[in-house]
Order: sequence, then structure tokens, then C-alpha cells
Amino acid sequence: MAVAAAACLLTGCLLSPGKFAADMTVMRQGGFTFAYRGEIHLLGLSRLVAMGAALDGKDTGFTPGPCYGEPAEVDAAVLKTALLQEEEGWAEEALERECTAAEIESQKQAWEDQRTAKKAEDARNIELFKALLGGIDPSSPDAIDEFIVRIKKQKGWREVVHKGDGLFVVDYAISGRIDQDFTFPVIEKVQGVTPFIVASARANNAVRIDAPAFAAGGSQNGFVNGSMGGLLPIIQALGAADNSEEGKMLASLPRPEGTFTLRTDGDILTNNTEDGPTADGAMRVLAWQITSRTDRSPEALIMLTPG
Repeated sequence: MAVAAAACLLTGCLLSPGKFAADMTVMRQGGFTFAYRGEIHLLGLSRLVAMGAALDGKDTGFTPGPCYGEPAEVDAAVLKTALLQEEEGWAEEALERECTAAEIESQKQAWEDQRTAKKAEDARNIELFKALLGGIDPSSPDAIDEFIVRIKKQKGWREVVHKGDGLFVVDYAISGRIDQDFTFPVIEKVQGVTPFIVASARANNAVRIDAPAFAAGGSQNGFVNGSMGGLLPIIQALGAADNSEEGKMLASLPRPEGTFTLRTDGDILTNNTEDGPTADGAMRVLAWQITSRTDRSPEALIMLTPG
């Protein structure tokens, strides 16, 4: 797989936003609210389930491939007829011959070696993904239910519905104080998640808001620099398991699509919105429209009132 494609595949991460609406309010006195309504993708789930089934199931068995001889070993009349017909691929058809027992045995051994290596690789990837999911076996038919039960134990997750193939529709809302850092999503024991939203509290009473996952690609995305090292071989294997071409793999990855709205009565020091803040009574509003063409994740720096 090309280096560029591998870097793009890293942008998928373990969890990825789909269609969504995210809203955050940060008050100068330190209170905040955050809500996320929409889709979250658990990437590669269906292929991991297929890997698990393949490990437990029976394969289709070995089928010998064709063997070919040198032109001198082929009847001259057959070769001449194929040449006169000028059919595409005539040479291969003309030179095909019956395989010897030794050649068939060699093919079978190569097939068995490849099958053994593939099963071992799939097993390793499933175990690695299981570790990233905090012990949930992604190849188990109960994986989705276990994942939902774990999420719903945490504060803020008001609704989590699985729509199939690792696509969840969620309703999340929480409020609190911004005097400490806030990250969404955080799921117990789950690793390798690039944050959708990060609020970083600074010592000078400023708070920086970043949305690393709300970008479809590009050097500013934030995924490439995230904790993704362990996922690269898995994503590569998932693509290979489906015999996908590189371009089809990239096209199949979900892209975030939605809006992120940030409201505050604090002082907006910096932001990277298209049009800057607008006024809504005492509040100032920043809005980002996220599409498949968004190549830079939202960011803002807000100064609060010292407590």
C-alpha cells in the first residue's frame, strides 16, 4: 500500500463522526455545556466479524491453477491456428498444458502456506482490535451489545442505537466546569480514539477548543498525529480482506459531515472560522460547516474571567 494512502487511512481512526450536529457553550465564569447528536462509526467492524467467521469456518479448498509449457512443447498446428485467429490472450491458451503431479503438489503447498499465514494475521489483528476495545471481542456476535452497555454506563450518553455495520446514532449531552480539560468521546477502556472535541484549560484562564475529528483530510486534520500506530496494520488487512483497490478503500471511509457551533460570552482571542464570530445577544457565536472538503479542523481560543 502506498505511503500516501496509508496516511489517509489513518484519518479513519477507531471511531469516526458521520453526519452530526455538535454544540458547545462556554461561559466566561467557567461553566460549559456540550451536545453531540448524530452518527459515530466504529470502523471495520463488519470485516472483523468476517475475519472471525473465517477463522472458525471451513475454506473452499484447494483448486490447482493452470500450467504452461514452452512453445516447442506445443503442437505447431495449434500454435499457428491461435496466431492466425489473433485472439487476445491466444499465447497463454495455446501454451497451456496439463500440470505434473509435482507442480500440483507445489501449488498446494504454496496455497496452504498462504492460508496459514492469512489466518495467523487475522487472529493477530482481531486480538489487537480486542485490546483497543478494552477486551470486547470484535468478532463476537455480542460485541455490539457489549459496546453499547459500556457506553451507556457513562454520564452523558442519553441514546445509543446501532444501525448496522458499526454505525451508531447517538444523543450525547453534558454540562460542567471548564476549569479542567474536557474530551469527547471518552469510552471506558477503549484506546486509539482521536477526540472529536478537546477543551484545554490554560493557567491564564483561557480555554482552547479543538475538534481534531471534524475534518475529512489534509495535514491539519489531527488524526495523522494521533495515537494511531496500532491501527495501521489492521486497516491495511481489512482492505486486503475485501480485495479492494486503494482508491475504493479511501472512498469507503466515512467522512464527517455536519456543523459545530461554539457560543461564549468570553473574549474570543483566535479562531479559524470562515467569517468570524457573530452576535446573539450577550453571546458571540462561532460556526463551522464540516463537509468532505474540510481540510482543517475547527479551533478557537477563548479568555474567561479569572475565578
